[in-house]
Amino acid sequence: MHEEDIIKQLKDEMERLKRENELLKDQIAKLEARLAKYENAHTPPSLRRGRKRKKEYNEGDKGKPGQKVGHKGVSRPLASPDKQVEVTADRCPDCGTKLGDPVRIESKIIEEIPEPLPIIVTEFKIAHYTCPSCHKEFTASDPAIPVEGRFGNNVITQTTLLKYEDRLPHRKIQNALKRLHGLTICPATILDLTRRAADAVQPQYDAIQDRVRDAPILYVDETSIHVQGKKQWIWAFTTPSETFVVIRKSRGTKVLKEVLTKRFKGIIVCDGWKPYAKFTKRLQRCWAHLLRESKDLADKIEEAVPLHQALKDLYEELTIAIENDPPPEVRMELWNTARAKLKQWVMKEYTSVKVKKLVGKITNGFDYWFTFLIHPAVEPT
Repeated sequence: MHEEDIIKQLKDEMERLKRENELLKDQIAKLEARLAKYENAHTPPSLRRGRKRKKEYNEGDKGKPGQKVGHKGVSRPLASPDKQVEVTADRCPDCGTKLGDPVRIESKIIEEIPEPLPIIVTEFKIAHYTCPSCHKEFTASDPAIPVEGRFGNNVITQTTLLKYEDRLPHRKIQNALKRLHGLTICPATILDLTRRAADAVQPQYDAIQDRVRDAPILYVDETSIHVQGKKQWIWAFTTPSETFVVIRKSRGTKVLKEVLTKRFKGIIVCDGWKPYAKFTKRLQRCWAHLLRESKDLADKIEEAVPLHQALKDLYEELTIAIENDPPPEVRMELWNTARAKLKQWVMKEYTSVKVKKLVGKITNGFDYWFTFLIHPAVEPT
């Protein structure tokens, strides 16, 4: 083989290997992206793939499933009966002899659901009046009459629960209402009934939002949700007594401005998502998110182990220090000390890109990690 042919063959082989290498890199990137959905600090343990599970029971194992020897069993408590049924017999089933009194009575309590109830059709004869004094015309009302349509409040309520609590599609809701109550209703009407339910509770929904805007401390979080196959965001604004929820296409600051408006003057407890800091400087960054992320990193990268331990120790030290609600001057001293300790760790040199990224998150939110020390009502998580 001539030298030119060998060179050409080697060049062709190099080109083939380059193309193959690029293809493999692309496949690796896609697989890593898919894996990251299940192996990161923000993934609940129940969704993590490859996590350790309890091993299956084998006959040779020492531990056996079921109630352990010596363990006192606990039965479901008996319900109080709503009625009693006498179960008797007049004659012997074998020879037909007439029977007298039973030799004993056995009690057996059975819990049962009622037979499916048919719909109740009610005709309301609504009186119209004219006041003889002021001549005002008005119509009598009844709380059982819905604001619109000819389906009652219970139909609207149960349809909405089947849709949003039981997560049934409209077709299955249609089947369930027909099977349980003999109610014939089409999917389009079911959709409209959920709209009526939303209209009915709108004043209460608006009132919750109004109270959220005045909350001194607000816990805010957002997570992805698919609406008709498209990714959107569900935002939760939580106070100690209630939660206000919205679903929006955006995960940005405009949602905070829309929901809370300039009227909000409280403190937000949140993760490190940037829009929060753009909306207000009165923040408490969530330590649960931070410690979960640092722990996840420490499990994979040795360089992150001392950083995670330092963060964990600092958090435990501070939460113990404020257990007995120290006075403001002590809290301020704790605040200064905590900032100094955290600064020592973020100023260190790190080689891992992922550790540097975590340190960057800590640094970017440096002013928001210890708000809970100054404000006693604020929780760090």
